[in-house]
Amino acid sequence: MKSIKITILLAAMAFVQFTVAQDKTKGKEKIYTPEQIEMLKAQKAAVKENREEFKSSLTDEQLAIMENKELSKRERREALRASFTEAQKAMMEANRSEIKALKDAFRATVTDEQKKLMKERRGKMKKRMENMKDRKEQLKERRKNIKERKKKKRG
Repeated sequence: MKSIKITILLAAMAFVQFTVAQDKTKGKEKIYTPEQIEMLKAQKAAVKENREEFKSSLTDEQLAIMENKELSKRERREALRASFTEAQKAMMEANRSEIKALKDAFRATVTDEQKKLMKERRGKMKKRMENMKDRKEQLKERRKNIKERKKKKRG
């Protein structure tokens, strides 16, 4: 009788453990509401559309500047900006203001709880990146040590 009670108790504890474990969200926590997700998708689509529209307005000379590999990225960007027409500058400014308005509208919908969760997620990502950098450095050290050992064996 005593062993049956112990068996039932252990089975009940295991069952509760499995059900609680399944309730936890796996992977990335759901932070945004469906409406906010739609806002983000619309924002990404607007950025893409604006980029394509702007690229289609570039002249052959401007495209040549973009494709010139002899210039550094910074030099290409500066040369390209210097070659913009007033219409292109106005288009860029309109695109910037449109995206800023979309971002501001999104920020207005974010709750304090969501801000807290996003901050925590950014912190976790930062820690992961630091850990990855540390691991990469350790791997480089190991490779260097292995090469040195091989040289010593040969020499």
